[in-house]
Amino acid sequence: MSRLKNTVYVEALLQRYADIFRPCLAAVGLDESVLERADTKIPLSQYTALLETAAAHNDPSLGLRMGLGLLGARAQNSLMGGIGHVARSAPDVRALLDCAGRYIVVHAQANELSWRLQAGRLEISYRITDPSVGQCRQDAEFALGNLYALLREVTGERFAPLRVDFAHPQPADISLHREVFQCPLRFDQPANSMAWPTEMLDAPLLSADPRLHQALLPGLEEERRRRLADTDLTTRIGLVIEANLSNGKVGIDEVARHLCMSKRTLQRRLQELELEFAELVEEIRQALAIDLVRQSSHSLTEIAQQLGYNEASSFTRAFRRWTGVTPREYRQQKQA
Repeated sequence: MSRLKNTVYVEALLQRYADIFRPCLAAVGLDESVLERADTKIPLSQYTALLETAAAHNDPSLGLRMGLGLLGARAQNSLMGGIGHVARSAPDVRALLDCAGRYIVVHAQANELSWRLQAGRLEISYRITDPSVGQCRQDAEFALGNLYALLREVTGERFAPLRVDFAHPQPADISLHREVFQCPLRFDQPANSMAWPTEMLDAPLLSADPRLHQALLPGLEEERRRRLADTDLTTRIGLVIEANLSNGKVGIDEVARHLCMSKRTLQRRLQELELEFAELVEEIRQALAIDLVRQSSHSLTEIAQQLGYNEASSFTRAFRRWTGVTPREYRQQKQA
């Protein structure tokens, strides 16, 4: 099941690099209003698509350069809003990573940051958990670049990474990666991660501010609970829609009944999340179609029936509208 309609707060990133992003907004379905306020919330899929589009028009290493603060501005905590402030004010690296991992959902609902001690090293991993999000190179390189710059800064550059892994394929040019990280680099890995010396975990932060840190936690905790509740509701709605696509019972009345709530309550909750029910059904059908065509061994006729299409030709037309190619062509491309 694809987790859809996850959102991300743009924070200061789009404002700071407005000149880079402005020409690319229309191509991913966004308007210039997203550049005006740091508390603007946009779909995560459009955010990652915007990063990829801007990189294609400007610099293949755009995400990494932004994360490192190499485009005329240092990588500051303001790029991550409240999470950046609470992380920077933490007493040590362990607390910084714990806070970042716990509250990253406040920034983006389908982002995950975790750490562990493995083979005598501190390993920090980052990923997008929404399988409906496509290319993520720029997001991954921005995240790891931003975290690298932050850890180096708050520890007085006492520590350097031992290895950096990326989940995406190796780019044609990795000269910037080599210059910055100066350690073994690996691509096409299971996760985006960095390995650091274990002793860094308990290193105190030069930016530690205990009173500020404690003052920020209650607000972030409240926002975290709200964002998790929103994610849970959209997941439940998505599961009901997916389970009933084949029988066509995916109207708002049927879905509300499955969720044990009134139609009016469901409409109100969707309005609070800024979601349109019909668009949500369409997006779930689209993401599921792409997953099934790419990964399953079912025939295209069987997939069409599973998605609620009475005729395979209707499915083919819809799939071409979503991807620009037919289901058969898409499957052949992915198998090549």
